Amino acid sequence: MTRTGEQRGGTADEPTRDSPGVGPRGDASLTPKGEARRRALLAGVLTVLEAGGPSAVTHRAVATAAGVPLAAATYYFSSRDDMLRSALRHATATWTRSLDELEQPTLGDLAETLVRYAVVDRAAAVAQYEMLLQAVRDPGLHDDAEAWYSSLEHVLARVGVPAERLAVVSLAVDGLIVRMLWRGEPGDAAATEQLLRRVVA
Repeated sequence: MTRTGEQRGGTADEPTRDSPGVGPRGDASLTPKGEARRRALLAGVLTVLEAGGPSAVTHRAVATAAGVPLAAATYYFSSRDDMLRSALRHATATWTRSLDELEQPTLGDLAETLVRYAVVDRAAAVAQYEMLLQAVRDPGLHDDAEAWYSSLEHVLARVGVPAERLAVVSLAVDGLIVRMLWRGEPGDAAATEQLLRRVVA
């Protein structure tokens, strides 16, 4: 007899595909516990990406990084590509939300966000740029890569960059993020804000 929670490959903590209120891969109507597990898996994808790049992303590696059973990873994400796309969308949404939550964000707010994103808690940034490079070879990631660059222009518009300057300034900030990832500098908000003001001027 199959025990409760182990039907169709689930675990005691993992809803099955037939569980009430839970859609396939857990996207549409997750329970709070299911949403927490999916977020843990997305964080696991970012951790694996930072350490080993896209080729290191497997269900087993992500489950290990997230501290959850392998069955959870295969339940929520159908494939490696699904994990990569979902992680890129999650990281992009998190980045955008960090400034959207502020009523009137300033260049100083953007500078603090960039330092936190690319120097202090850099896993998401490293993962995003790994996936942006992967998108060069993987058409399935093109739309999500475009969404990242659109989010960058959206954030810059929110801090007051004029529409006619958005394309140029976003290119400069994109390069600044890569420099911060590579060299860890500028490593503080004041120096970053000073650079941003020169770019925007």
